[in-house]
Amino acid sequence: MHVPRELYPMERALAERLPHLRGPQRRGLASWVLGAVLAQSACQSAVLAALLPWAPYHALRQRLREWLLDGAEKAVPCAAQVEVERCFAPLLRWVLAWWQGRELALAVDATAHREDVVALVVSVLYRGSAIPVAWAVLPGNVPGPWLGPILRLLRRLRPAVPAGWTVLVLADRGLWSPRLWKRVRDLGWHPLLRIQRRTTVTPDGRERCPAGALVRPGEAWVGRGQLGRPRGRRLTVTLVAAWKWDQEEPWVVVTDLPPERVGVSWYALRAWVELGFRALKGLGWQWQRSRRTDPARVARHWLVLAVASLWVLAHGTRVEDARERGLPPARLRAPPPPATHTRPRRISLARLGIQWLRHLLAHGRLWSRLWLAPEPWPQPPPGLAITIHGQGA
Repeated sequence: MHVPRELYPMERALAERLPHLRGPQRRGLASWVLGAVLAQSACQSAVLAALLPWAPYHALRQRLREWLLDGAEKAVPCAAQVEVERCFAPLLRWVLAWWQGRELALAVDATAHREDVVALVVSVLYRGSAIPVAWAVLPGNVPGPWLGPILRLLRRLRPAVPAGWTVLVLADRGLWSPRLWKRVRDLGWHPLLRIQRRTTVTPDGRERCPAGALVRPGEAWVGRGQLGRPRGRRLTVTLVAAWKWDQEEPWVVVTDLPPERVGVSWYALRAWVELGFRALKGLGWQWQRSRRTDPARVARHWLVLAVASLWVLAHGTRVEDARERGLPPARLRAPPPPATHTRPRRISLARLGIQWLRHLLAHGRLWSRLWLAPEPWPQPPPGLAITIHGQGA
């Protein structure tokens, strides 16, 4: 089977970044990723069509299918199946090898494929998008706890993060749990977890009240307080409540950071995970069109989505950084100084990266110098009245 020359740079990158994969596993993953970029879809039929100029249909189809199977299901049964969980820490190390800075925001969220499967995902939040770095795929519409798999995913990622980094872990109110709070803190990271507006809290210096009552439209409040019933187990936290004029209701998050260190608008980063899921579906890889429903195979397919997303976002970063400086992307060969502010993005980074990567592949050349330079975390909007309780005390 003829191998396109464009496959070799990806195989070399996989050998360096995911060294535990065997040669055939790297070749299969590289084929999936290359085909997904060329087709702008990770569906098997689209990847097949994109790679047909280099290989006969049946041989290529067999290679792609075999890569997703358990070892016992392969044409020649063996133990050489792709163990996805072993890829999580190396995948995050790959992200951090390109990362400019020592601050990282992770989001925990779930996304469903119709009623077939649910993916619980930990993603790196980056420039209006998200890079999946760990996931657990569960059968859809089957009762069962989500918290255990989420805690395991976070534990899997911990060895990849160097000491001294500031790591935020964001989750929406549906995933709030004292166990999640404890796991994040035990890992040396900082929770930034949203709670229900009706949850009762006891802010320092104020009476016990619903969390949403801390602010009115146009206000934000940050201060220490306690979460829980007066006679039960109580959790001491920093409360961050904000109600911007364009919001229908306030949101309240809890963190362990001191009030003077936490940003009032940092929780807005969590919206990026929704944009990342959008890229995995309609915008980039068309996951919503997949007919695959076996959780183990879906989990391996997500490795394709994750590596493809990382690849295109790094290319999009170089293009975007070059345009900000009025340079052709080919001439910007090193990360520029970090930005001090953000500008509205007219083209999503994922779309920009896909188009440029397809352009480079069409011309038979790929960039070897890539980086990920995060934007500054969100600042409060003008006019928001902010109260930091106990500041200076």
